[in-house]
Amino acid sequence: MFLAGKAEAQTHRITNTSDTTLTTVIPWTLTPASTTTPATVAAQFRLRSSRSTASGGYRVDATATFVVTDTAAVSGGADIAATDVGVGITSIAAVVGTDTPRADVIGAGFNYNPGAVVGANGLSAYTGLASGQATISDLSTSREILNGNRIAANVTIPSATNYLLVTMTFGALPQFFTPCTFSSVVTLTISNGP
Repeated sequence: MFLAGKAEAQTHRITNTSDTTLTTVIPWTLTPASTTTPATVAAQFRLRSSRSTASGGYRVDATATFVVTDTAAVSGGADIAATDVGVGITSIAAVVGTDTPRADVIGAGFNYNPGAVVGANGLSAYTGLASGQATISDLSTSREILNGNRIAANVTIPSATNYLLVTMTFGALPQFFTPCTFSSVVTLTISNGP
């Protein structure tokens, strides 16, 4: 996933169902404001796994980079930082054909909605992974964000069934940042697990 700072807040969905690298670009514009409510964007992706052993099914790890390019003089503001962008898994929906009962577990710190956090005006809204509110900064090293039992016995790739639909939400409090563009590349890796 590529989170580009500058555009509309809207939901994006990765719809490529082939067995290849999936990519989505999430444009986002943060407009300076005096508010305690974060602006959010979200991406949805599908997970498939047929692994079924005594030790478990699947595991998803994430890493991220964050790059800021100032477009004007600082002039009293501060650059947006990776610690200013919250990231959480806000939904896991099993579609028809998945194994039940489900035992999906969202990793510590990622089980929250960044849009539901109330921030202090002018300050970062997120307290970080250790406090249950992960940020892009917490993904500077690989982290387990999700795991669970076998998703389905049949994982036919071009199928409308047999997958989990996961929603990952990003949020940031619209503060008076130095005018800039920013980007973050979030890399998700599914493997045998947990």
